[in-house]
Amino acid sequence: MEPINRPLLKENAKQVLKRNFWMAMLVCLVASFLGGNWTGLGKSGGSVNFNFANSLPSSGSSSTNNNFNDEDIYFSALNGSSSNPTEMMLEAIEASIKEAKGGEDFYYDYDNSLSEKENVKAFFKDVLDYFNITEEKIVQGLFFGIAIFLIVFIIIWLITMVFQFLLGSFIGAPIGVGYRRYFMRNRLGQSAFDDLFSAFSGGHYMDTVKTMFSTNIRIWGWSLLFYFPGLVKYYQYFFVPYIMAENPTISKERAREISSQMSQGHKWQMFVLNLSFLGWAMVFVVEETFLALISCGLLAIPGALLILPLVAYQHATYAELYEERREYMLMSGQAREDELVGF
Repeated sequence: MEPINRPLLKENAKQVLKRNFWMAMLVCLVASFLGGNWTGLGKSGGSVNFNFANSLPSSGSSSTNNNFNDEDIYFSALNGSSSNPTEMMLEAIEASIKEAKGGEDFYYDYDNSLSEKENVKAFFKDVLDYFNITEEKIVQGLFFGIAIFLIVFIIIWLITMVFQFLLGSFIGAPIGVGYRRYFMRNRLGQSAFDDLFSAFSGGHYMDTVKTMFSTNIRIWGWSLLFYFPGLVKYYQYFFVPYIMAENPTISKERAREISSQMSQGHKWQMFVLNLSFLGWAMVFVVEETFLALISCGLLAIPGALLILPLVAYQHATYAELYEERREYMLMSGQAREDELVGF
């Protein structure tokens, strides 16, 4: 079986792009935007308010709350009469707890014989005891909070994934098929911007959606097995969108069968063909980084347009590859002309 001639495919792609460069850039921009490269997340009742500024009465206001048995501590916290900042903080919290609990007694005597850290630990141990909060309750509350967070996160992630998959299936995948049709017709000098939306016309939109959906589901399912099997399936079904762009009436089973025969024995070479664009991708990354640095990020988004020539170059090369494999299938009799009807 003849190997893929990468230099020849790329040279042919360059010659094709020279004839219609700016239209190809526009098609790549719109297709990328539409997902054409998509393949198959105040106080509340009963609570304690530890906001000292909100819990204490403002200066000059009259307070009718005379239920405190130790008003000296309360006004010491308010006026900052204590010289120790840590002691002042603890007194303020103590006053807030008293106000929140309706004047119930809660006392903590700052022990100057202990360090500030030890006083804080002792204070909050008394707070936990006062509210009858055990270590078991704290652990249970922590695990409960983590569990609720994870459940909400997973639900949001699943909803996002489903939405993206549906959006990709009903918009991105058909655009991807039109994407391929444009570049195949561009080889013949017959392309038009409307080719990008060809899957939405002609009465075969749902056929395209079903075929691409079932194909991407297979690729996604195999990718769950440590990714590599999904990569193999990706190259096995690489030509399905091209086949659908050529003949949207073909059955999804037959489209996958023809693609499998086209890629048989060539998956590694197709993978290497993809890698051959890596150098150009690195040049783009360097250019984008340079533009972002010299403009303080202002040119980062406009600079992203520099990737469009590389994207067009890639797809023009893939179109040349499909034409080569298409001719092989017809010449070998593995596909009929009523199946690969032309562009």
